[in-house]
Amino acid sequence: MHCILALLLLFVAFFANAQDASGLLEKSRKHVRAQHSIAYKYRAYWPNPVGEIDTLSGENRFVVGKQPLFRYDFVSKAPGRDMTYIDGVYREVLHDEKKVELHPDEEKAVRMFTKGLIPLKYSPIVLLDRSWQYVRDTTIVHSLAGYRTVDMDTVVNGNRVYVELWLYIGKDSRLPEWYVQQSYFNGNRSQRVEFEFTDYALSRKVEPLVYALPAGYRSEVYGSASGPQVLQAGVEAPVFQLRDLQGNLVDLKALRGRKVLLNFSTINCGYCKMAIDHMNRKDFALPDNVVAVYINPIDKSDRVASYAQKSHIPFPVVADARAIGTLYGVSGYPTFFLIDEKGVIQETVVGYREAFLDGLSKKK
Repeated sequence: MHCILALLLLFVAFFANAQDASGLLEKSRKHVRAQHSIAYKYRAYWPNPVGEIDTLSGENRFVVGKQPLFRYDFVSKAPGRDMTYIDGVYREVLHDEKKVELHPDEEKAVRMFTKGLIPLKYSPIVLLDRSWQYVRDTTIVHSLAGYRTVDMDTVVNGNRVYVELWLYIGKDSRLPEWYVQQSYFNGNRSQRVEFEFTDYALSRKVEPLVYALPAGYRSEVYGSASGPQVLQAGVEAPVFQLRDLQGNLVDLKALRGRKVLLNFSTINCGYCKMAIDHMNRKDFALPDNVVAVYINPIDKSDRVASYAQKSHIPFPVVADARAIGTLYGVSGYPTFFLIDEKGVIQETVVGYREAFLDGLSKKK
């Protein structure tokens, strides 16, 4: 009789905990969704092939955005690399290479950073959207409720592969504080990945997310680095005939006898905008014998026309000129070619360099 009563009490206690934990999960989701800004630090642990434990640490900040494909704008900072998604534009800032990779296809970029990139794929923002089942409480650091879901259960070449995920939510914080991904191969434990989330900062205050691009970096379109090499000084500039946004003919060969400055740029390149702003300064003016042309190899004419008007690009603008970009070997933005009076490239500059532009100005 006493055994039956004890089991009944244990069942009642477990059922009550399960009910509380189910409510905690939903409270956590509502708590997070009610915030306009969510920032936190993370630290990840996983074994490498030589049996050591690798670690990865960084910090993320999410701010409610206006794009339909992903609810938040974000800045994710990790050693050597920052990832930003602001106003529908996804960029990766690679500090070691001093470059910014642009991802012009927003839909592909969102799929990539939510499913493939560790700091985002395993972020509380994304994890809370999954379906979880309460299993048990734990006290890893303090009172946490543990939830589990099966990520994979399949057979590959006769071997069973099973992956389960665990999410631990603080009972006091109502926030995810620990995440575990445990893999099994034929019933034996294999790789285990753990994430710790700390130093949350939540705010309901509506403020835009701002990220300042590092000075002196160049921009490249993702996946274009394997293309042809950019043309260098001393090479005869390939001639072309293109129509600008006003329908006027831009004929490079017809400009022989004057210097020509070709500015290859894209809309989503922050450094390109810096260069345009530089050339719009009151203390900047090109000499009378220099003709400038803005060439955009990536973006369509309607988008470029709107951008050119808002940015006040002060010289002819050519859009959707991918073939010309390939002809000149352009993959980083902005890229400048200064062509001399005989049609030979005098100087090639990749990236925004104030000294180069100031050297061109007749007001220097």
